[in-house]
Amino acid sequence: MSTEENTSRNADRDPEGTTAEALPIVVGVSRSSGSPAALRWALEESRVRGVPMVALRAYRVPGTAAGSVRPMPSRVADSDDPLRTAALDALRADVRSALGSTVDGAGGSDATAGVDQMGGVELRAVRGARARVLLEASDAASLLVVDAPRRREIRTGPTFAAQLVQRARCPVVIMPGPVRGAAQSQVE
Repeated sequence: MSTEENTSRNADRDPEGTTAEALPIVVGVSRSSGSPAALRWALEESRVRGVPMVALRAYRVPGTAAGSVRPMPSRVADSDDPLRTAALDALRADVRSALGSTVDGAGGSDATAGVDQMGGVELRAVRGARARVLLEASDAASLLVVDAPRRREIRTGPTFAAQLVQRARCPVVIMPGPVRGAAQSQVE
């Protein structure tokens, strides 16, 4: 991060490093795992820090056979995007599964904006590649939390998580993978 970028990001911070408005902890929630450890850890950390928490899922328009036209949901801001609605529904289920009764309760929804609330946790579904979506979210986050790299990412070169650490505009927490034979921790 350049000095100029760092200065603009910290322009609204007081000399002790706090912000006038508390930036949220953003959790990148994986479609494959549901990121339960990341969600539980981030919820506890957001409570300790007294900041909001955002559970974020990136989604993409699925590809089609070569030569055919990809079906694109409307880009009109207020239109109903069925892919966004489905991503938000799946995210809501993953958050409820990981956090259970700690987030059950009153919440509002604006599916057209890809935003929902569950017991103080904001849910967001954003169209785009997961790296781009998480990096953009890091601009307005105090902390970015993601799952441990998947086994296949470790074998193929620089991991997704390593790229986030290098390019995010806030600190990044990478949750460790499960340890076989170890006692269950408070995070799991």
